[in-house]
Amino acid sequence: MGTANRWIYSILAFVVISWGLNIVMVKFLTEFSPPFLVAAVRMPLAGLALLPFVISKYGWYKPTAKQWVLLVLIGLTSIFMHQLFLASGVAMTTATNASLILGLNPLTTALLAAIFVGEKMSLRLLLGILAGFSGVVIVVLSNSAGSSVEVSGWGDLIMLLSMLGYVVGGLLIKTIASTNIPTLVTTAYSTLIGGIFLNVGAFVKYGPTAYQEVHFSGMGWVVMLLSAWVASSLGTLGWNHGIKLLGANKTSMFINGMPFASMIGAVLFLGEQIHWIHMLAFVLTTLGIVIGTYSPRRSLGESPATSSSKELGA
Repeated sequence: MGTANRWIYSILAFVVISWGLNIVMVKFLTEFSPPFLVAAVRMPLAGLALLPFVISKYGWYKPTAKQWVLLVLIGLTSIFMHQLFLASGVAMTTATNASLILGLNPLTTALLAAIFVGEKMSLRLLLGILAGFSGVVIVVLSNSAGSSVEVSGWGDLIMLLSMLGYVVGGLLIKTIASTNIPTLVTTAYSTLIGGIFLNVGAFVKYGPTAYQEVHFSGMGWVVMLLSAWVASSLGTLGWNHGIKLLGANKTSMFINGMPFASMIGAVLFLGEQIHWIHMLAFVLTTLGIVIGTYSPRRSLGESPATSSSKELGA
């Protein structure tokens, strides 16, 4: 059991690092093609990579009418809205700011679950939410080039919308999970549905010659495939495997490392600078998640993990 745990801890560490670096990869890709097209190309690639796993395990799974409605809603929120705002947001802000804002996912999920789903709002959760949101407020209201307080731009606000879209999708995932549909099926189908919406939107926006706006170099396509197949597809499978072996509460705590991975990646690959205000925000956000989600006596921790079981920021 000890060896098995070490292996799954290593897998989860890899998943979180890949998700953190995925923010950096998406920002890199938006330097060569419009954000809308980056998302439109990336997500179908991720969904198609998951489809063989679904077929090998479940065959051509046929959802019920209710499940199809939920899958479409999940595709609209946690894929279409999340990915569109993600690609647009990182093109307008730093990867560091983007990762810190996305790191609010567990706390936001817990807050919305308490408001709309009837989850219990404890003092511990409230303190965690306050700490976490204060960290992100510092980032949103701070100039990324220094430590003076001023609105840093629309990019941070768009990243908030990206995070909210994913959280709403996470609550829908919790709903569809009660219908006993396999998580892998939900992930693959909703990713493909969201990818279809993204491509329809791309053709509406750019016309029939939309893909002529895609100008990736050879390295760009390598980054695109790493983002879609490694971060999105393999990362999702590894995360779901961790939930199966370790449980939702323990697995969800690994997401705390994602902003740190993005920070390091942004410094190494994008030349971004980390200032003390980013580190303060990182500490507050991480502290808030730890306070708000770590409680073995309640099932609230399942909400963040459920929402993260698809892909955070991927």
